[in-house]
This record gives sequence, structure tokens and C-alpha cells, in this order.
Amino acid sequence: MNYREALSWIHSLGRFGSRLGLERIRRLLDLLGNPHSRVPIIHVGGTNGKGSVTALTASVLESAGYRTGRYTSPYLEDFRERIVLGGQMIGRRRMASLTAKVRQAAERMVLAGEDSPTEFEVVTALGFLYFAEEAADFVCLEVGLGGRADATNVVETPRVVAITTIGLDHTRELGDTPESIAGEKAGIIKAGCPVVTGVTAPGPLAVLEDIARLRGAPLYRAGRDFRWEAGESRPGGQTFSLWASREYAGLGLALAGPHQLANAAVAVVCAEILEGQGVVVGEAAIREGLAAVRWPGRLELIEGSPGIVLDAAHNREGAAALGEALNRLWPGRRKVLVMGVLADKDAPGMLAELVPRVEALICCRPLSPRALAPSTLAGMASSMAGQTVPILVEEAIPAALRRALRVAGREDLVVVAGSLYLVGAARHAVRRLGYPVDG
Repeated sequence: MNYREALSWIHSLGRFGSRLGLERIRRLLDLLGNPHSRVPIIHVGGTNGKGSVTALTASVLESAGYRTGRYTSPYLEDFRERIVLGGQMIGRRRMASLTAKVRQAAERMVLAGEDSPTEFEVVTALGFLYFAEEAADFVCLEVGLGGRADATNVVETPRVVAITTIGLDHTRELGDTPESIAGEKAGIIKAGCPVVTGVTAPGPLAVLEDIARLRGAPLYRAGRDFRWEAGESRPGGQTFSLWASREYAGLGLALAGPHQLANAAVAVVCAEILEGQGVVVGEAAIREGLAAVRWPGRLELIEGSPGIVLDAAHNREGAAALGEALNRLWPGRRKVLVMGVLADKDAPGMLAELVPRVEALICCRPLSPRALAPSTLAGMASSMAGQTVPILVEEAIPAALRRALRVAGREDLVVVAGSLYLVGAARHAVRRLGYPVDG
């Protein structure tokens, strides 16, 4: 099996859809020798920010000298971004050879009359197998969907659990209230395992507190056990001070946007908890890790005339955070929005947060079979009360970007948001247009 064949087989499992539950992944991992039990895990869940906390925590641990794995989803431009060790994506040949092992185990399940594992379950098993064979010092593991029934929740004894935020997303699978979603997210809390949360809303916080109490899990809360204060803010990052088990004055963070301060604070507290377990981290590594973190597609500014901002906002909460950041970082600059969303997302809510802040909207189609038709998105925008900005439709992402660059002035910003499946493709298209995109 070569790399292309491995990807083809993995993606072919998409026909089974997304099926929550742990029976299949447990059976698959058992056939592979239970690799997930051989690596120390920091398990990160939440509605928004969990990818950022995963990347931040991994960066801090790497700065402390630990060979750290990072498992995230989805990816921007290269599938292998999902499985990273020591800052490097899994190699193509290694991924192909490990995929062959996972495929053999999956086919044994089917031959035995069991259900086939899903695409996400196979990729999760692949990540565990790679990290275990490489004897990673730690693995920062991002939840895929929810928590309780997510494939990553086979981890029985994580070293630390983080739950970033609770918002109304994936309501068909997780429930339609913040409290019900909090209950699903809290499914990753394990008996006696420390939990760090940035959640402050009373309803979902009470759910987390109740479940942590029932499981004897110490809970570290934003606003009570740690707090932060913003410093200087700029498009390429910001400074802040943090009070947790120790005081950190003048921390530098290589991620923009006020919402990233909460994510950084959660990551630092996770590192402090590991220190309490005997892991040597130290303040210098925390400072270095926050200042060195790289997490593309999150308020990522690509310099040019006009400039381009790429952001992974894909629900109303994320769109609100993006809108606030745009006002704070680029006040007075006109913005042209390129937007595409998936059909199961809260498109009206996202439009409500972003359209009043822009001069024009260009609707396009993310690279996903679940994409909402651009014409449907445009219709939603045009029906908004008080809507006055021009609304344009371009089916393809490259065409939408070219249209936006024509609409925008040289001093304006083109903002691309709505889905990671849009932002990843836009990064590739922007690079082809001659913009200086890293990676």
C-alpha cells in the first residue's frame, strides 16, 4: 500500500458516515494491541478552541523538551496535519505502512460479521498506533465530536482533561441546549483526573461541576482558579498576564484575537497540573511554547494589497469571536467577506455576527459533500433585516477569492471564514495567487 492508496481507502470509509459510539473503536484498537494505553494523554474537548488548546499545550511540552504528539481534526491542506509528532507531520511512507495494519484489523472485524469502523475511527486508531510505536512522551488529543461517545474517548486514564468552551453546535447529535451539550462534552472527564475549563456560563458550568464532583475529578475553573489580563494586541499575536498557580507577567502569545487568551490560559494550567504530577516543565518552557506556537487558519493574516485574513470560525460563537477580533485588530479598515458553510451549521447565526461588519459578502462552496449551496447562503443573507451590503455568489473558492480581491481596495481586508473546509482550500488558492503563505 502506498500513500495514495492509503488515503483512498481511508476516505472510502466515509460512506459509513459519522457514527458515535465506542464499540467499534475499542474492537479495532484491541486488534492492534491497544496502542492508546501506551502513551500519556492530554485530552482536549469543547465547542470552540479545542484545536488551539491542543496546539498550545503541545508547543509548551515540546519547548520543555518532550517529544509530543498532536492529534487534531479536520486538516487544512494536508491530511497528515492530523497526526503530528515533534512538530512534524507523519511521513507518507510511514502512514501508508500503518494504514495497511489498520486496514487488516478493520477487515478482520468485517469478516467476523462486525460493523466496519468509520473513517474517523480508523484515523484515530492510526494516530494512536503511530504515537505508541514512536514512544511519544505525551499526546495532546483533540476530541472529534462531543466527547462521551467520540472515538477519542477510549482513553481511560488521561493525565489531564481540558474543556474549552460550550456553544450550540452539532445540536442534532449533542442536544439543543448548552446544558445538554455540556453533559456530552463532560463525558471525557474520568475518575480522579484533573479537569481544566474555560467555561464560565452558569448553566453549562454547573453541569461540568456536577460531573466532575461525581467522578472525584478536581476542577480548575477560569475566573476562580486562574485569570488573565490582556496586554498589547496586534495581528501577529498579543501579550497578556496570567495568574494561576504562579504569576506570569508579560506572556507573549503568537495567536491573535482576545478569545485565544482563554485558550492559552487553559493550556498553561494543563502544563501546571502536569508539573504537579512530576513532569518537569517550568516557566521558561511555558513562555517559549506560547510564543512559538503555530496554528494556521486562525485569524491568520496574509500580507498583501489587499491583505487576507483566514479564520476557521464555523459556528455562531466562532463568528462572534472573529467579528470582535476584526474590530479590535483592524479598526476602520473595510472588509470583504468570503464565506462558505456546511449545511448542518448555524448559517443564519454566523451571518448575523459577520455581515453587519463587512462591506460586501461573496458566498461560495466549501470542499465538502455537506456544503450548503452558495445560493442558499446568499438567500439567507439577503433576507436579514436591515441588510444593505452587496451579496455575490461564486461557486468555486478560487473564483470567489479573485472576485473579492477585485471588490476590495488596496488598503482593505478580504476575510475568509465559515468552515475549515473553506479555509484550507483558500490557503492553497491564495498561495497560487502569489501571496506569501507559510507552509
